[in-house]
Amino acid sequence: MTSVVNFPQTRRGERVIDVEPGIPVAERPVRLLYSVIEAGELLSVSKQTIYNLIDQGDLPKVMIGRTGKTIRIAASDLQAYIDNQRVEVQPAWAL
Repeated sequence: MTSVVNFPQTRRGERVIDVEPGIPVAERPVRLLYSVIEAGELLSVSKQTIYNLIDQGDLPKVMIGRTGKTIRIAASDLQAYIDNQRVEVQPAWAL
């Protein structure tokens, strides 16, 4: 399954999420890694929240470079985090 971070998708009737509207899917580059700031923008949270998620072990990081000081977040890990945060809500009348 294609990552929602890169391309729109539907799964079992869910709505389509398109993070790059107006750009045809076929013309989009495939991104495997995102910076902390980009990951925050994709999740609509601050970069500090991304660092907190990394520190808590909720979001894996990829260390880049000889010294390992450059942090990147894999698109697949962002997708997994999003999928793990989904909550099914029962309507009040169904209780």
